[in-house]
Amino acid sequence: MTAPSPLAALLRAQVVMGRRWVASMRSESRLKVVFVAASAAVVWAGVFLFAYGLLELLERFGRDLLGNVGTVSAVRLTDLVLQRLLSAFALTVLVLLLLSNALAAFAALYRSREVAFLLQTPIPISTLFLSRFVEVVTFSSWALGFLGAPALLAYGMQRGVPWGFYLALPVFFVPFVVIPAAGGSIAAMALVRLLGGIRRGPLLLGALTLGGLLLALFRARLALPDLSQAETLRTILDVLGRTRTPWLPSSWLADGLFAAAGGRLGEAIFYLLLLVANAALLAWLATATAEALFFRGWSARTDPSGLGRAARAAGVGGGRSALETMLGPLPEPARSLVIKDLRLFWRDPAQWSQFVIFFGLMALYVANMRHRGSELAEGWRSWITILNTSATMLILATLTTRFVFPLVSLEGRRFWILGLAPLTRRFLVAQKFWLAVAATSTLTIGLALLSGLRLRLAPGELAFSLFAIVATTVALCGLSVGLGALYPNLVEESPSRIVSGLGGTLNFILSFLLVAAIAAAQAFMAQWRRLHPDDGPMVMLGAAGFILALTALATWLPLRAGVRNLESLEL
Repeated sequence: MTAPSPLAALLRAQVVMGRRWVASMRSESRLKVVFVAASAAVVWAGVFLFAYGLLELLERFGRDLLGNVGTVSAVRLTDLVLQRLLSAFALTVLVLLLLSNALAAFAALYRSREVAFLLQTPIPISTLFLSRFVEVVTFSSWALGFLGAPALLAYGMQRGVPWGFYLALPVFFVPFVVIPAAGGSIAAMALVRLLGGIRRGPLLLGALTLGGLLLALFRARLALPDLSQAETLRTILDVLGRTRTPWLPSSWLADGLFAAAGGRLGEAIFYLLLLVANAALLAWLATATAEALFFRGWSARTDPSGLGRAARAAGVGGGRSALETMLGPLPEPARSLVIKDLRLFWRDPAQWSQFVIFFGLMALYVANMRHRGSELAEGWRSWITILNTSATMLILATLTTRFVFPLVSLEGRRFWILGLAPLTRRFLVAQKFWLAVAATSTLTIGLALLSGLRLRLAPGELAFSLFAIVATTVALCGLSVGLGALYPNLVEESPSRIVSGLGGTLNFILSFLLVAAIAAAQAFMAQWRRLHPDDGPMVMLGAAGFILALTALATWLPLRAGVRNLESLEL
């Protein structure tokens, strides 16, 4: 019997680990499993229905705009807009996947304990890299497939496309996600090899400076044209058309899928082969890069002298660091715990770089907001304010799920050390909660204040917007810390794997529902004030009371349950 190849053995081990993770859900609460599964099904169905309704609306708009001359013109207009819209969306996803895959590759290749063990075995570097590469592609792309499938299925059902379109969806998806995964892996290995010995402070400052210069240089190019012009449709098509180019995989994906939808088999196969060829080439280049750079970069990161430089950069030993001086007013042991959490966060580029990317994109969005004085009606200004606040809250929900939920679990196997310290587990949960509130509120309040000033909101509207952001920040942090303590994973050391469990999924779903409830309260208040101006103050007070009550429940209940669970654990 022929022994399996090393790559097949490593991939089989990952499959076995995945099966065991699925089997471990039997030990979870049935109520939690059913709730998470039902919520995921509701989200999937909601995306499908929203996409289907949007397509129907776009088709009616095309028929009304071009006149009732038959359905051919409307269909052509719909396909024209959707093809450009899919190309723009695919380009955005391509850039985000490139960044997320670079971070995921760094975590999988340089921060995994399994890699240190596998490097001691007679496994080629190329085989080791390919096994981790499959994991990177899977973890970074499953959410795109989950949320993108219902939208594309809605298009197929609404348009009555041939059956080949549905077969083309997974066939096009795989090479498309491999391209940014390979590019991100190459970037991660090259940066670790080139910048491994550089202190992170100057490196981060240089990256932020370069990003600011690029933003100032290309801001005119990034700015949207005035959509209040008479030829609004033509302007929108021109904006979407900027993302189409024959040199990008995003355009190949959009053109290939629409060729399959139109029954043009030869054209669809051409774009598919173009994606497959480039994905194979980049995967080969990533493997060659791993053979040339990976081991040297990994050795440099684990070199004792390199660890000493990192420790000195973080302020470990040798006097009082700047962080300790800044947090001096905090009493012990809270100060020591905060310093520990901040240092662990700073030493993991896969953590803080995602944090910077999230709020960097939001800051870019706010920086490109415009106010046109009297051209912006009061009703539209209110709705834009609600949408801006909702966008900030949704980003905050993603951040608290990704960074705050794992805080308790990241104490890991060293949790027993905290048990020997003169502090209670209730105090530990409270410390995590207030640290999360302080860290996130600074950024969210700043973005909400900047967007309100850019829109020139009235003092009352601006104050209510800031109030909603503060309340949401407290509620989301309480929910994430509480559920993180209620469902801790003290064995796993990777934050991304901690979040991908049932507890993290439950936290994200409840965070999304919380944001939706607060946004609905703001929308109800804005609509009521528009229809009944005299009742404005009372409606605002009622909405504020509802948000306060919701914040109190979303903060107190999870924290209370989390503290009780930690106090009952035998560690």
